[in-house]
Amino acid sequence: MDRSDSLGTSVEFFGGIEVIGSSKIMVSTAHARVLLDMGLDIPGETDLFRAPVAERVGSELQDRLAVGFAPRMTGIYDPAQLAYGSPLAEPDARPTAIFLSHSHIDHDGALGFARKDLPVYAHPDTVRLQEAIAVSETGSVGHPLAVLPMSAPVTVGDITVTLVPVNHDVPGASAFIVETPDGTLAYTGDINFHRDGGTLSAEFVRRAAGVTMLVTETTMLSFPERSAAEGAEHFEPRSEDDVIRLAGEAMGAAPGLALLSMYVRDVDRAERLIQEATARGRTLVWPGQQAALLHHFGVSNVATWAADTPQRPVNVRALDAVLDLVPDLPRRVTLAEVRESPSLFVIQPDVADVPSLLDLPVQAPHRPEGQWLPFIHAQGEPLGPFMANWQPYMDWLAELGITLVSVGSSGHATGAALHQMVADINPAVVVPIHGFRPEALVVQGARLLPEYGKRYALDGTELTNM
Repeated sequence: MDRSDSLGTSVEFFGGIEVIGSSKIMVSTAHARVLLDMGLDIPGETDLFRAPVAERVGSELQDRLAVGFAPRMTGIYDPAQLAYGSPLAEPDARPTAIFLSHSHIDHDGALGFARKDLPVYAHPDTVRLQEAIAVSETGSVGHPLAVLPMSAPVTVGDITVTLVPVNHDVPGASAFIVETPDGTLAYTGDINFHRDGGTLSAEFVRRAAGVTMLVTETTMLSFPERSAAEGAEHFEPRSEDDVIRLAGEAMGAAPGLALLSMYVRDVDRAERLIQEATARGRTLVWPGQQAALLHHFGVSNVATWAADTPQRPVNVRALDAVLDLVPDLPRRVTLAEVRESPSLFVIQPDVADVPSLLDLPVQAPHRPEGQWLPFIHAQGEPLGPFMANWQPYMDWLAELGITLVSVGSSGHATGAALHQMVADINPAVVVPIHGFRPEALVVQGARLLPEYGKRYALDGTELTNM
């Protein structure tokens, strides 16, 4: 049932609707606004900006707005990136702030479009990672945006936002508890209960108990075959120790070179894989951008390519920029070294430069015919079959006789864990987002499957303007 209410708290969902990512949740009162996350979609089969489409530099926001791939939010966007005379450039009179749950592109990818005068808050580790992302040019399009460390609740007008760290797969991952005059909203960000024992996430559940509205991600419910497996009595996600062990076993089994793919913003996993490679007598070599991010964040023993190695210009530029700020030189590896002694190396290829695989010793005479060569996939690019670049990359691996070895463990909660979380929090209404099948989250109480851009009260009732 609709009701008109221009004064109470409203919630609008400008992303995450039957997609993984693109989270943008606006909580508004007559006196304030807070935007929870500002992400982009993970490009899928229907995304107009999926590969091989290249965005036009300087026109990214205008182009996305023109074809409906960015929400029409007034007073959020940088006027300099909007078309001349756009009504979206008008500032909102209410104090407004953005709160970033964590540094994944589907949550921070549109931050570069935001007004420069809007404060952005996040966990201190997220701030550190955002700085490394900016220097390494691995972040969002638009202008660089400073993020403020959040160590205490932040009040914006009559709204108070409290950050609660959760378990995910990136430093600083956090949920938010948003207190308004009409009730409290809890937002999980991205969450799991299996990494590091799930202790942080368990504390969020405790603190969120009894909230009015719970907004939760549902990533792992997107895949019916996995959801069915989660009903098995003994189903457990792979532990981080198991990820490292399996990756190490694949390195050890490879008689020559080993390839790796992991998402470099998972800094803890990257550091542990560097250690595992070292323990097995190998050096893990990263492309310039990824090496720059890890080196800036403070990871030890980062190795990258020597200056004379062919790389995309952005890799060279990012490494030069970070070495100006953090001058301790990472180890620089030459292609000649890798070709001469491939068994001493693990290489993370530059997935954006697929033919660069041919520079590595993956073919004769550097690799004997039939010699096993693993591509150790630990949640790196390409992420999976739902990505547009997955099949082309798999075709290249097949052509070169490289074996895909999946060793990852999702950073997201299983379906069983999500259902248990909802039961433990027992909110007045649950809003499942950030997944292809939000309806797969079955709850005992009220559930809202929101529509894009519509306004809802905290109890899930749809609002209409007077």
